Amino acid sequence: GSIICGLPAFRFLACLRQWSAGMASSSDAEVATDSAPAVWKTIVASSVSICLGKIATHPIDTLKAQIQVDTATRHGLASEGVVDSSLRRVLSRSSLRSVYQGFSINVVGSLPAGAIYMTTYELLRPRFEARLPGSQFLADFSAGFAAEAISSVLWCPVDVVKERLQVQPEMRGLYKYAGPADAVGQILRSEGILGFFRAYGATLLAFGPQSAINLALYEQIEQRARDVYFGSVSCSSSVGEGKPPPIPLWLAFACASASGLTACFFTTPLDLAKLRMQVVRASRHAARHGVDGVPGGAAAVRQPFNYANIADALFQITKREGPRALFKGALLRCLVWVPQTAIFLGTFKCILARL
Repeated sequence: GSIICGLPAFRFLACLRQWSAGMASSSDAEVATDSAPAVWKTIVASSVSICLGKIATHPIDTLKAQIQVDTATRHGLASEGVVDSSLRRVLSRSSLRSVYQGFSINVVGSLPAGAIYMTTYELLRPRFEARLPGSQFLADFSAGFAAEAISSVLWCPVDVVKERLQVQPEMRGLYKYAGPADAVGQILRSEGILGFFRAYGATLLAFGPQSAINLALYEQIEQRARDVYFGSVSCSSSVGEGKPPPIPLWLAFACASASGLTACFFTTPLDLAKLRMQVVRASRHAARHGVDGVPGGAAAVRQPFNYANIADALFQITKREGPRALFKGALLRCLVWVPQTAIFLGTFKCILARL
């Protein structure tokens, strides 16, 4: 069974809209009514776009996770040569089936999580714009961070299950799951409900700024691209009363690629610290309880990292491995997030403009 129920998630969106409308002043409410799209439109657009993004990039995401874990558990921080050897080693053991480990929970779980993420953003964005006049980037940034904070309640459990399924072939017995349902059952029995929220704080600190930068920067880039494009193209038509015409799909993808690349690269240190913290926490639990509740054995592996929190992780990495180590895996991470962001935001904006 799934750890996420879609119906309560969509009910939450309706409650969120009522709450945000109630929190807004009368002038803010008028702005929000004119600016925020209908909830059902956002749900449809976000569900379709997030699925397309996950489907297109899941194999690359699996290889990235396996390479990072392979490098971490066997070599510590590695040079580029070791990264290349890790890539060759992972690819030599990969198959079509292995690169799609965790695919079902990733796609199914992203439906309600993605819907809450983008709907929250679209609902809160006009409120922040009304309360922060003259600061469009800050308003978009705040709305993006708030959307990530709320939706991470669903994203974190999905990521825990997905990532364990993806990396278990590289973890030498640390996990032994037959599939998503078995993973959910084992985590729930051995670690309790909190097992689905390992490194939740680190996850929020890593993806909160990334999502906020990504969405805020996309809005800025898209607006400038829209001005340039429609300034050079004669177009007086509109898809609906009071609605500007949508930009072409290729231009939306280009804008999303630029924002995604920037956000992904500059938040790599936070993602690196989060990943290492999640591996260590999982390893500690396995060393105590073993696989399927049997202590010791292959699960009792040496811990490669020991960080108290994400700030301590960043400090130790910088001190022991140098500042450049903070951007380890940045290229691999961009190969996942840039196309996923381009597909997700580009498709979302285009679908939303046509509904």
